[in-house]
Amino acid sequence: MALLRAFVRFVRPAAIALALLSTAAQACDSGAVALFSCDAAKSRKFIELCAPSPLDAKSGYLVYRFGSLDKDGAEKAVELVYPAETAGSLKRFYAATYTHKGVYTQSVRFVSGNFGYTVYTRSRGMQTVDAGVEVRDRTSGKTAIVSCSERPRFYIFDLKGLVACDPETPVGTACVK
Repeated sequence: MALLRAFVRFVRPAAIALALLSTAAQACDSGAVALFSCDAAKSRKFIELCAPSPLDAKSGYLVYRFGSLDKDGAEKAVELVYPAETAGSLKRFYAATYTHKGVYTQSVRFVSGNFGYTVYTRSRGMQTVDAGVEVRDRTSGKTAIVSCSERPRFYIFDLKGLVACDPETPVGTACVK
């Protein structure tokens, strides 16, 4: 009996973790996969970069999605999709990997209207410092950050050679290397 209780104590957290992972924001349209995805703002929002798999220069595209989640962690509403059309969208993004002041950054940036958006992860060694999306008003310079609630996976290297280098990083122009 004690062995059965120990097994249940071990399996239950694993099952709960698996259930939570399966409800994480995975809202990319069919045929697309998340190159970056996380729940944010205490799991009430989601941030995604979606692309087809496999991703190539001829038929590939990149789409940023931001929205809200319901109480169960499922997509409730998409608040921003950029760009509206996928054709030629790879040319609308900049991507970079670089190290500045001991912090390694992976980022994808785009401009929509008067705002600049940067989806990023930052780490020092194996420890994530921060991840999320930074939204900057290009007129006032004011910035808002929506941080991920968990450490996201970022498949930025799938964009190597497909997205322009970013000229607006703290280290000058940086590319995905």
